[in-house]
Amino acid sequence: MRSWLRRFSGIESDDIIQQAWVELAEADHTSIRFPRAWFFAVARNLVLQHYRKARIVSFDSLTDFSGAEIPDQGQAVERSVTARQELRFLDQVARELPDRCRDVFVLRRFYGYSQRECALHLNVSENVVEKQLARALRIIGTAYAGRDLPAQGGGHGPGDLRKGKSNP
Repeated sequence: MRSWLRRFSGIESDDIIQQAWVELAEADHTSIRFPRAWFFAVARNLVLQHYRKARIVSFDSLTDFSGAEIPDQGQAVERSVTARQELRFLDQVARELPDRCRDVFVLRRFYGYSQRECALHLNVSENVVEKQLARALRIIGTAYAGRDLPAQGGGHGPGDLRKGKSNP
């Protein structure tokens, strides 16, 4: 992992590895079929996130991101399908968030804005950003918790979550 990370300029490999371990510790271990490939994918995403936040990316750094260089242990097609389903579900839930919650969530989680940058961009206080992000995460968490329940006769649809309603 360290030798692979040395290819990227401006990257502290130990920081990336430590953050990848944190991600692994917080992940649902039952869904990880190929831990090594998963770990490299997380590290790759962290490197991309670092460059995106820095907004300074040399062309040489990006050319090192060919998929062939990442050790692949036969990642199954089902894993790819599952990941796409997860993204579709998150997209659906995020689209149904209240406007300000959605704006804060997208800026903070997808674009990596700091709380202050987000507040300046939206022309609101940092306190509003903090509360709206907490609200967005609560709504998304409730949606994820309830998504398997409709088959059992209960649960929440994302539209119901926006309004704070639940199905009987």
